[in-house]
Amino acid sequence: MRKAVVALLMLSLPGVVLAESPNWNKVDASYLDTDVGVDGVDDDLSFDGFRVGGSAAIDPDMVVLDNLFVFADFDSVSNDDSNFDLDIDFLSAGIGSYKHLTKTTDLYATVSFEHVESEASAFGLSESGSDKTWGVGIGLRSMLTPNVEIDTKLDYVAFDEELIRFNLSAFYHVTKNFSFGLGYETHRETQDFDIDSLSATVRYSF
Repeated sequence: MRKAVVALLMLSLPGVVLAESPNWNKVDASYLDTDVGVDGVDDDLSFDGFRVGGSAAIDPDMVVLDNLFVFADFDSVSNDDSNFDLDIDFLSAGIGSYKHLTKTTDLYATVSFEHVESEASAFGLSESGSDKTWGVGIGLRSMLTPNVEIDTKLDYVAFDEELIRFNLSAFYHVTKNFSFGLGYETHRETQDFDIDSLSATVRYSF
């Protein structure tokens, strides 16, 4: 995990060539390496899984306001061992608005629908649960160079146990349409558990 964090920081080092503004039309596919810390349990639970998601700018001719976009992200992680299986799915989808702070940097805010579903099984017994609510977030995307992009975002999610979600990612744009990146995301609840994820992502921009 330490090597991945160092690589993420290296990707975010600034360059000297001017870049364009971030592209809001994109599709992502990610591999997730996730640790879940539960109150009362000494060792973190280790999960792996995937994320698919993306965003699309809304045609200004279709709405009154400019600089709107829609987005959706779906995560699925699982922990399988000989005695205990746990699957967790997350969905975050909504609408956002961005403002050009500079030619290369956008400040953005989102309102989202949030859904989480989990299923645990052990020794032939199983239990499942789900919750859905709303969330709000604020973030910053910046093209440091024509090839290097950083994105950071903070969300508040109003589950029964309130959750703060922070995400930091860096992307290297190989071409105008194709890029890859590394990311770190943490979920902090007021009680019960915390989630930390590292991601490796392939992105297609259109």
